Amino acid sequence: MDLNVNRTIYPEDLMFAGNLDHYLSCGRSALRILRAAAKLANVPTPRTILDFGAGAGRVTRWLTASFHDSIVRACDIRANDVEFVASTLGIEAWVVGRWPDPTSVRGCYDLIWAGSVITHLPATDALQIIKSLTSCCTDQGLLVFSFHGRYVMERGEAGLYPYIHADGWQEIKAGYDRGGYGYANYRANSGYGVSVCAPEAVMEMIRSLPGVRLILLGERLWDNHHDVAVIQRLGG
Repeated sequence: MDLNVNRTIYPEDLMFAGNLDHYLSCGRSALRILRAAAKLANVPTPRTILDFGAGAGRVTRWLTASFHDSIVRACDIRANDVEFVASTLGIEAWVVGRWPDPTSVRGCYDLIWAGSVITHLPATDALQIIKSLTSCCTDQGLLVFSFHGRYVMERGEAGLYPYIHADGWQEIKAGYDRGGYGYANYRANSGYGVSVCAPEAVMEMIRSLPGVRLILLGERLWDNHHDVAVIQRLGG
């Protein structure tokens, strides 16, 4: 994928761990997913795109490099990240609340990407965000979001990656075993932590949404460990 991707990294980018190749591969992987989603849904090239939870532009830089004729916007909860994205990529970007209502998204979009967003939220907040973002899709528009699924549970249980502190992981596992969606806070009462959800739990969320259809639900599609769901808002 030969694109002129902006490689300027924000010094305080929480998603950059010093490996530029891996950092860029995450954006490349997301772009492939989004292109595939549009083909599967049989929709034209999106004219308006939102990177929701954009951070410091890990995926956004690939969107601006690929969709030259589209309007690409971004938002995140961290003001410094948003300022960096706006100034470096030359797009509109703004600070959004952690649990937004549709008015905070600023418009409707043909394509919304929400990578590594519900992976940090309890089930009720995850469902609220999915509902809000779906309502901000245009008719036939797509919402694409990632989540931690069975592979992350297996990886965490095997001790291959410390997703959270030990007590938190046991809380996640208990919720996952009980109802398919496990969550624990990073810190007490923070409302922000790590979630792991079975595909069946995500399907239940999608079934509860009016006027949508599932386009794709796949395991380990993004960055080799995030599962991905693609849903389409159906026009009335």
